Amino acid sequence: MEDAPTLVSGWAWLPSNILDLILEKLIPISDYIRFSAVCKHWQSVAIHRKKQPIKSCHKQIPMLIIPTIDGSSERRGLYCVTQGKTCSFELNVYYSKRFCGSSHGWLACVDENLVVTLLNPFTGHTISLPPVPKSTWRSTLAYRCDYYINKVVLSADPSFLPNDYEVLVIYDGFGKQIAHFKSGDDAWTSIDQVIGFDDVIYYKGQFLGVSLGGSVFSMNVSRDPTIKPHVSLLLPMDPGTDNKTYLVQSSQGELLLVRKFKRVNYCKRFMKSLNFKFFKFERLKFERVNGYGRFTETLSFKVFKLFCAHGERPQWVEIESIGNEALFLGTNQSMCVSALDFPGCQPNSIYFTDDCVDVECHKPKGPHDMGTFNLENRSMGTHYCLDSLQKHMPPAIWILPSMV
Repeated sequence: MEDAPTLVSGWAWLPSNILDLILEKLIPISDYIRFSAVCKHWQSVAIHRKKQPIKSCHKQIPMLIIPTIDGSSERRGLYCVTQGKTCSFELNVYYSKRFCGSSHGWLACVDENLVVTLLNPFTGHTISLPPVPKSTWRSTLAYRCDYYINKVVLSADPSFLPNDYEVLVIYDGFGKQIAHFKSGDDAWTSIDQVIGFDDVIYYKGQFLGVSLGGSVFSMNVSRDPTIKPHVSLLLPMDPGTDNKTYLVQSSQGELLLVRKFKRVNYCKRFMKSLNFKFFKFERLKFERVNGYGRFTETLSFKVFKLFCAHGERPQWVEIESIGNEALFLGTNQSMCVSALDFPGCQPNSIYFTDDCVDVECHKPKGPHDMGTFNLENRSMGTHYCLDSLQKHMPPAIWILPSMV
């Protein structure tokens, strides 16, 4: 027993290079947290390493930020899909509305004046951005502020690059407006376009957006005041019957396009109000709830990969499998991880959350349209299921956990 302090002291003061080798083998951030709990020296080494993202090739698996059971406006829960359970701790989040983005471990909040605030719920750090420009053709009064902004995406983690990150926002409810912000700017720069966008991703040094029809455009914003901000068509896509399209970078660095197919279910009261006497109501799924008329339901997904034959223009080709990859889609920046790194994560699958910007579609069942889709057998599954007390709370959203 007398040797115990010496033994502990020896573990505590292992050389930093040895601890770095141990950290190199750790992937889930939960392992980082356990490592940091050993002693102050181990904690300092772990934090120092996390502040050097270029040296680390590992990705974290997204976790799901969920409402608390008691409906707190100051806290949110955290759900781990690999373990299939809610974490024992809660996050201090003083925001009771829908998050309009999640990127690089930061959540995007918006107030009534369309001021965007970036929040890291793991550290409590916040960054205030200027108000988003108001739409030139749609009144903001037609939307709740948290549904007026579709999605906010960052180019990098502001914790690592506080003076060199960019932000792109899709807004006005239907994605008809986009704006760009670079750290140090005094205001957003509007990018003129009439296309309408579903999703945006920062890929190989530039923002790429996918239109409502599935075509991919680059977002061009120059520091030269003589060059007007604009979008340029990069990859055309034949319009489909999908309801939403996403862009995601695979774990191998490839660009993928994902199409989501869903339907809107109508209740009898709503359909009869339209006087559609020819409609055969028994063919629809109905929700007998007074006052509300519709809710969305995801049916399936299709995934496309860029194919480029020698000397020919790149084109999208549908693929039936993404192998051991798992995609995480929703209001968050679209993400991809290798399921091999995370036991319990389903390979060749898409984890999705409810990202409908029509707030009426979240009634009466709440933002419930979330689950998993297996590409191999084309089947739907579940991850987190809303408690009955949570159905009137803000939608869940994926986030990459961060320690800094």
